Amino acid sequence: MKSTTLLSLAWAAQSAYSLSIHERDEPSTLQFNFERRQIADRSRRKRSTASADLVNLATNLGYTMNLTLGTPGQKVSVTLDTGSSDLWVNGANSSACPCTDYGSYNSSESSTYTFVNDDFSIEYVDGSEATGDYVNDTLKFSNVTLTNFQFAVAYDGDSEEGVLGIGYASDEASDSSYGGGEYTNFPEALVDQGVINWPAYSLWLDDLDEGKGTILFGGVNTAKYYGSLQTLPIVSIEDMYIEFAVNLTAVHLEKNGNSVSVNNSATQFPIPAVLDSGTALTYIPTSAAASIYDAVGATYMSEYGYGVIECSVKDDNFTFLFDFGSFNMSVDISEMILETSSDMTDMNICTFGLSVIEDEALLGDTFLRSAYVVYDLGNNEISLAKANFDPGEDHVLEIGTGSDAVPKATGATETTAPAATSTGSGDKSDKESSATVPRSQIASLVAGVVVGVFLVL
Repeated sequence: MKSTTLLSLAWAAQSAYSLSIHERDEPSTLQFNFERRQIADRSRRKRSTASADLVNLATNLGYTMNLTLGTPGQKVSVTLDTGSSDLWVNGANSSACPCTDYGSYNSSESSTYTFVNDDFSIEYVDGSEATGDYVNDTLKFSNVTLTNFQFAVAYDGDSEEGVLGIGYASDEASDSSYGGGEYTNFPEALVDQGVINWPAYSLWLDDLDEGKGTILFGGVNTAKYYGSLQTLPIVSIEDMYIEFAVNLTAVHLEKNGNSVSVNNSATQFPIPAVLDSGTALTYIPTSAAASIYDAVGATYMSEYGYGVIECSVKDDNFTFLFDFGSFNMSVDISEMILETSSDMTDMNICTFGLSVIEDEALLGDTFLRSAYVVYDLGNNEISLAKANFDPGEDHVLEIGTGSDAVPKATGATETTAPAATSTGSGDKSDKESSATVPRSQIASLVAGVVVGVFLVL
């Protein structure tokens, strides 16, 4: 998600059609497998004003995949990101290189390269950026080839690894974007070149311990979720669809099945919540986060932009409930507690996967791992179901066009809990939040570890 986000503007929910899902002998779908590994944490840069990052592996983990560009092919590794819309990679002579671990692209070594323009420019909140050219060339992955595909080549920037952005074309980083000058990006190119029939895809990240996942373009895999998909309209910005945001109506916490008080009243729910695979953590308003931090014993480190928590809390029976109006999605606290450096883990200190932001929400990987998510760019809808971490044989259905309702696509049967629980509307109030996220006794311990690491460096 670029720093030029317009989420603070007025939001209006609009939806015209529902996703239709069809049984086919040979569905027109494309599946990518990817893995979670260390990356440059771009989304934290976009969102945070912290001047430095705690030495922390957990917040710098993302989901990466391999592509081949040009003729002959040049291999690159990119981060999968539903919160942006461009594929960009580093040029061989980029200021961010040598890009030994992730690869780079050299246009002079490709016989199918053509120059488009020099309009590529993306800037993050902390001032880091990537700039360069848009080009056309051949893109290969799995058994699929896209010809004359437009992507960006960065020659100046701060990250060794590029990004595969699969959002709306209206959110492209081109200087001429936001309502004019958009080009055919990756999801649209898959449709235009006959790989899939509709610009939609489903995302399954598996659980935290597995460190892998799949994205299925043009289809859903009912083996990988429980119950039925619940469909929400994507909210628009001034009649434009820019980001994958839906209305979040409240956040609740339970322990041993009993409700724990969360201050939802100080936040004006519903608020827009962006589902962003390029962000490691989940961010909610401070007023709601403060009571959650207090209940689970977490400490918010404002100087670093996220919280820490005792690793042993992952064994406590806490469950987060994210309300979306008529249903909610549950996330076990074990998916919200991330190991950091080995020194801190040995001291029973982990990263808390829930952080704070004002006036909106950002549902990153710590939320998405517990959900099966269908992003329907054609109908401007998001569909959600509870992820199945132990799927059996794949059952892939093709996403088509039409007005059939999403809930007809029923997934696996779960014996312990339903996929989605009915709930009432979230609490609403005009009151301003005066809450602050608490700091516990482990804050000084964390600070001591950080100082020690910096001294070693």
